[in-house]
Formats: sequence, structure tokens, C-alpha cells
Amino acid sequence: MIRLTREQESLARILAYILCHRPDEFGLVLDEEGFVPVRQLLQVLAGEPGYSWVRRRHLEELAHLVSPPRFELLQDRLRGLVPGPARLRRPGVEPPPLLYLALPPKAHAGVFESGLKSHPGRELLLAATPERALNLGRRRSPDPVLVTVQAGRAHRAGVVFQGYGEGLFLAERIPREYLQLAPPPVKGEKAKPRKPSPTQTLPGAVLLDLAQFLEKPGPLRGKDRKGEPSWKAGTRALRRERRKPPK
Repeated sequence: MIRLTREQESLARILAYILCHRPDEFGLVLDEEGFVPVRQLLQVLAGEPGYSWVRRRHLEELAHLVSPPRFELLQDRLRGLVPGPARLRRPGVEPPPLLYLALPPKAHAGVFESGLKSHPGRELLLAATPERALNLGRRRSPDPVLVTVQAGRAHRAGVVFQGYGEGLFLAERIPREYLQLAPPPVKGEKAKPRKPSPTQTLPGAVLLDLAQFLEKPGPLRGKDRKGEPSWKAGTRALRRERRKPPK
């Protein structure tokens, strides 16, 4: 039996939480077999504190060296085996009147012209609030473009939606007439930088740097859990739930 290092155990815990419990929390959509593309998973891990070091080879180690296996790596897809892939899909639901999606800027012009269409083998991930959509969009781009989807109208016209986890919905395609978004910038047009306003001083006045007179904060004492990643709190909640005696 191979003993995992501390880093491998930590990676195994967050992978189990993502793949077996809450992929929706990280904006990941598992396919019908519970797999997620490795590339998307690595992008998510790169944005989590303490996991930017993870590469594909680290996933391969966990998938191939651990016995009994906790994860399965099949070409460019990974899924969790213990306790099993998360089952979050709710087919055939009626969506709320409005849903939201945040685009990378490079996709802005295409969506403005032709509407939203998912890549082969994938689905559009729509959020119930603009804040959630922007948070998910910032995982792919620091300055995403918000799209408002008239989901109620689209659903009545025959567009199929699935519920997914908490406050998320899936669709394969949404025609342009059900989208609201700002027009893309004219090609070659750049935002003009704002010039700082000059500081006006009176004759004989002396400018003071007030920052040097302010008291600097001292070192933090003790530790708390306020700044910890949300997935750790979720993991603790799952452990507490398992410890409860059966009714």
C-alpha cells in the first residue's frame, strides 16, 4: 500500500469534494458518467489557494498509484470514485424568467451576432444571479462580459433547460433573440486612459504625506477560519453529517 504525502492527501480531499459533492460550487459540469475535463479541473485548482502547483501528472499519480482507487483518469477526463460522482442534474425543470452567463471578452462579438452555443460534448452553465455568473466567469477571464438570458421566454419557445446543483442551470443553445448584452467594442478601439487630475496648491503651501503618520497595523494574532476556502467548510459539514447516529 502506497502512503500518500501530505500534499497528495490534501489534493485528494479537495478533488473528492469537487468531483463527488459540489462541482457546481466551482463552476464545473460533470458529464452523464461523472467525468470532468482535466483542463477545466486544473483551471479551477489554479484559482484555489494552495493548489496552483497541481499539474496533470499529480492527477495521474492519484489515479494510478492509490489502491483502492479513489479517482479514474480516462484520457483527458477525471472522475471521483469514492463515494461516487456527484449527481446534480435535474432534467426538464422550468427556469426562472432571467438567467445570467459571463463571457470571456474574446467571445463577445460572436455571441452578440449568433447567440449562445455550447462546445461539442459540453453545455452552457447559467446562473440564477448576475453575481454568481460573474464569479464563475472570472475563473476564465479577469473582466468577463455579462449576458442576461430571457430564460422564461426561451423555455416557452422550446429551449430545454436542466437544473444543476444550487442556483445553476444547463442548456445546449440559446438563440440570439433571447439574449441581452452590450454591443462589442469597435475593432481596434481602445479605452482611453483617464489622466489624473493635477493637484492644486497655494503659494507657499507644503504637501504632507499623511501615510507616514498613520499607525501601521500590527501582526495578526491567533488563527481563525474566516478566511478559509469554502470547500473546507463544506467538507467539515459532510463529516459532521456522517457522524450523526441513524434515526
